[in-house]
Amino acid sequence: RLDRSMGDIHAAGNPHIHLDPRNIARVSAALSERMATLDRADTRYYEDREKSFLQRWSDATARWEKQGAPLKGMPVVVYHKNFTYLINWLGMREVGALEPKPGLPPSTAHLGELLDQLKREPAKAVVRAAYNEPRAAEWLAQRAKIPAVMVPFTVGGTDNAKDLFTLYDDTLTRLLAVAK
Repeated sequence: RLDRSMGDIHAAGNPHIHLDPRNIARVSAALSERMATLDRADTRYYEDREKSFLQRWSDATARWEKQGAPLKGMPVVVYHKNFTYLINWLGMREVGALEPKPGLPPSTAHLGELLDQLKREPAKAVVRAAYNEPRAAEWLAQRAKIPAVMVPFTVGGTDNAKDLFTLYDDTLTRLLAVAK
């Protein structure tokens, strides 16, 4: 049973599917099919555009997977549980979250507990989305002596994340910079 005491949870499941490129391919196929159903006169157009997109997306995904290989197994602390798909896709390990419960701001007590936990199970970085308030991430990163990294999370989250392709380019660039 789900209720508000559990934090800002998504009863229908984690909606942040866009952070795994394999999901984007699935959405593309479903969207193309739906558009062709609604606009039968332009079915061929939607099919051609989907084919073109999926080829470019497949090529980019293969490149990102190769590029992201050094991130496999990397332990990270996240701000919020919105990176689940990204972490799973890249094979990273989430070892903690700044929010004590989803959607609840980090508390001093929770951050202290997390810092103690990191002494037993170290992380390589604290990861937050561009829209997250940076103070808690910076506080923990400084005390744990690990980098804090801000990733765009969505198109427009940073100046470099102008579309889905550059969203992944920028995200990987930022994560790889702290993985060293």
